Amino acid sequence: MHYPDRMSALADSTLEIHTPYYKSLDGMWKFHFSKNPAERPKDFYKTSFSDRKWASVKVPGVWQLEGYGKPIYLNNRYPFHPDYPAHPPLVNASANPVGSYRTTFDVPKNWDGREVFIHFGGVKSAFYIWLNGKKIGYSQGSMTPAEFNLTPFLKKGKNVLAVEVYRWSDGSYLEDQDMWRFSGIFRSVYLYSTPLEHLEDFFVRSSLDDRYETGIMHITAKVRNSSEDNLRPATVVAWLYNEQGKLVGDGPIAQSKSITDIPAGTDGIAELYAKVPNVLKWTAETPNLYTVVLELKDSKGKVLEAARSTTGFRNIEIKDGVLLVNGVPVKLKGVNTHEHDPFNGRAMDYKWIEKDLKLLKQANVNTVRMSHYPHDPRYYYLFDKYGMYVLDETNLEAHGMLERELLPGSDPRWTHACVNRIARMIARDKNHPSVIIWSLGNEAGHGENFAQMASYARTIDPSRPIHYEQMNSVADMISHMYPTPQWLQQLASDPNIHKPIFMCEYAHSMGNSTGGLTTYWNLINHYKNLIGGCIWDWVDQGLYKKDAKGKMFWAYGGDYGDDPNDANFNINGFVSPDRKPNPAYYEVKHVYQYVTFKAGDLNRGQIMVHNGYYHQNLSKFNVEWTLTQNGKTIQSGVIDTLTTPANSWTKVRLPIEQPKLEAGSEYWLNLNLTLKQNKFWADKGFTLAWDQFKMPWAVAPAATPGKANGTVIQVKQTDKAFTLSGASFSMTISKENGSLESYTSKGKSLISGPLKPNFWRAQTDNDRAGWRGELNDWKDAGAGRKITDVELTRPDKQTVVVTLRGTLPVGQSTWELKYTVYENGVVRVNQTLTPVGDVPTDIPVVGMSLRIPKEFGTMTWYGRGPWENYPDRQTGANVGVYSGLVDSLWTDYVRPQANGNRDGVRWVRFTNKSGQGLMVVGQSPLSVSAWPYSLQDLEQAKHIDDLPVRNFITVNLDDKQMGVGGIDSWSRNARAMPPYRLPSDKQYQYGFYLYPYHK
Repeated sequence: MHYPDRMSALADSTLEIHTPYYKSLDGMWKFHFSKNPAERPKDFYKTSFSDRKWASVKVPGVWQLEGYGKPIYLNNRYPFHPDYPAHPPLVNASANPVGSYRTTFDVPKNWDGREVFIHFGGVKSAFYIWLNGKKIGYSQGSMTPAEFNLTPFLKKGKNVLAVEVYRWSDGSYLEDQDMWRFSGIFRSVYLYSTPLEHLEDFFVRSSLDDRYETGIMHITAKVRNSSEDNLRPATVVAWLYNEQGKLVGDGPIAQSKSITDIPAGTDGIAELYAKVPNVLKWTAETPNLYTVVLELKDSKGKVLEAARSTTGFRNIEIKDGVLLVNGVPVKLKGVNTHEHDPFNGRAMDYKWIEKDLKLLKQANVNTVRMSHYPHDPRYYYLFDKYGMYVLDETNLEAHGMLERELLPGSDPRWTHACVNRIARMIARDKNHPSVIIWSLGNEAGHGENFAQMASYARTIDPSRPIHYEQMNSVADMISHMYPTPQWLQQLASDPNIHKPIFMCEYAHSMGNSTGGLTTYWNLINHYKNLIGGCIWDWVDQGLYKKDAKGKMFWAYGGDYGDDPNDANFNINGFVSPDRKPNPAYYEVKHVYQYVTFKAGDLNRGQIMVHNGYYHQNLSKFNVEWTLTQNGKTIQSGVIDTLTTPANSWTKVRLPIEQPKLEAGSEYWLNLNLTLKQNKFWADKGFTLAWDQFKMPWAVAPAATPGKANGTVIQVKQTDKAFTLSGASFSMTISKENGSLESYTSKGKSLISGPLKPNFWRAQTDNDRAGWRGELNDWKDAGAGRKITDVELTRPDKQTVVVTLRGTLPVGQSTWELKYTVYENGVVRVNQTLTPVGDVPTDIPVVGMSLRIPKEFGTMTWYGRGPWENYPDRQTGANVGVYSGLVDSLWTDYVRPQANGNRDGVRWVRFTNKSGQGLMVVGQSPLSVSAWPYSLQDLEQAKHIDDLPVRNFITVNLDDKQMGVGGIDSWSRNARAMPPYRLPSDKQYQYGFYLYPYHK
């Protein structure tokens, strides 16, 4: 941006631009939609054209969400050629919608005698522009800005601007990203003004010397002479300010040699160099920024104009197969992210950008891959300011052509388009310290055109490494997508690989997913040449929509009548469309945490603290600790004196005192790393890292719930059932299927649906792909059970044992269920599953389910929580006592599926407002979930608004569940990793107690 002087440039330090030479054109524009070019209003650009009857739309915005045309979601098929083959560079003219935009503006009076330019931040996919009836130009390449000089076409008073946007163009063949396909003017439009002699562009390279102590600044400024005369000698002067706005040094940090004899209508180059001792270095952990202000002065020293940029001194290097930031090895704890506004599509409201930054920082993420195009520039402003490494990616993907032919490949007809795309990205983002890697694109094959792009990038900016997953030979790192841990380990161990190894996409987080993350990071932390990876991906790309009844849901492919589509394959983030963290978010946060703890001699209160930060000590953090007994805090303290250096260990002794140990109690030490001071992205006291250790104290076991008091249990039986009753309880057990059909206490029903075996779950997205129907025999295994033997015994008058044995319709598998009923109404339930014969290799779930009255809607449990967790996604879920409404404890995934599980549950109770209800105590820790729906409801629903209102709660009391997986979501690898499966070559036995609960 251009400023009248140095101080006004320095003062303009926020996203709000305050220079007098800036004018926003954002707002409501007149709009006309045409289904194809033949139907467009061809004369709409003329000043005499009347748009009085036209509607108005928002700019920035996408016209599909303004009611024109439809959003399309496809993964890799070309929307304009959804059925192969495509015919590059041609698009179907009969189905290429056109948006015609018109607006007017006045030029500020203080711009007289100056140049006036218009800036389009992003227009998809291609457009023509007219001003006052005159054609100005054309642009395509939708994710980087386009600018035009309007000066010759302006007039006094009202100016008429007309823009004709085409949904598809030949450039669309290079924009086949896996995302919603929107069109329109989706980023800001503004005017800016410059003097005739002005700073057209500048590149600030801020690095460090070989000792990483002294800052080295090299500035290249391009000076434009738009006047009719040769430019007399001029100079460019650079001033440097720190984050507090204080001048660094006593005057300018650098000054160019005089630029002489720039002919009219041409450019000149000014080079500036400076050394800055004792700079504060920029990293994602310590984002120390400086502000550079450039002045263009004429031969008499008069300031013609000023410009500004923030900068950070840092070095990005690759040495010996390791990525270094300021000489220190760094692991990239990353995510991929698409631009996504749940209400406005591609047109980003700033609140979502800011929310993304805060959530990313809070989750210990240090790297964002801008998949697969340069994003809204406001992201980069925040990443610079608050610390984030950015892999900036060229807007180039031709996924839909990979199975036919290489495009762009080595075809010279596409070379200019390819190089132009990376050139425009570098031109826009080169001055951002957060951008540490340039990427040539995504899933566009290989060929000479990528070698040309890499060569261009290295020539313009040799300071940043290059990435391209589909042609590692031209890149500075080996990049792969979705490797299994086994393959990743093979790569890391390969002596012939000398480049760092990076996973540009891994841990596909579609639906209930992101399992096994620790397996990857154990490898990454072990091998120096594994530099990390970016999870796919950040946000579910659901769009706000209402059904016919006015009920809200998140829309995905097909919900707008777009056909063909790829359904919910764009719902693969670990935050929801409105940025509510999904349960996987907390696992990512824990796996990515920098500070870890290790148990020492816990009897003496000894722990080890490892500072895994790369560039800061622990002086900005507290370690808060608690000692809990069965989830209740009995001791606590704070350590506020740690100064552990980066990548170092500190031994700490906590003043823990062993309490009087109580039978059946567990004692846990909980450690939390918290912020000492407020940050933009989190408040003081916010937890960034945590771990938990069980104290090694010998504790006597708890007494079993079913103690005798002398009351005799009454037994009645028919051909179909046993009815057992005592002083205050009654229950019915079916002889036909073994279910606990009813269970009452003091006349109140504790269950509203039978307790029965279950070996299935509402398939997750990963289950659908990874199981491939191979486990379907287990779906109705419980319902298809046949009872072959029923036995009732009475060890004493106060105890009744009912044993039912049978078979399941899975091979020749057998099943046994034993109820031990005590005189106080406690029921011990034991289930045994023995897979036999030709059975699927794995079992989804080993457990039982029942329904309880909806009034028992408060769930309290002692186990892992508070968020949903599964065997392969639970490292961040501490054991404790948690409570909440069932309506809030299930996870509303965009496409309903299995959810809400809590592992390691010692006990759980479901109560009403009076504190009455059902208590469950595991003989060993259980997996428990509860929903206000049935399993069948979850399996059949496509969206959350499809879920019916039920008058019951489904409770699942499981021995074990298979993990959720997450290597990918489309192959056999989608199934949980082997350690988190339930193999069918073993017997499963487990049990729990049921009994009435009264507060």
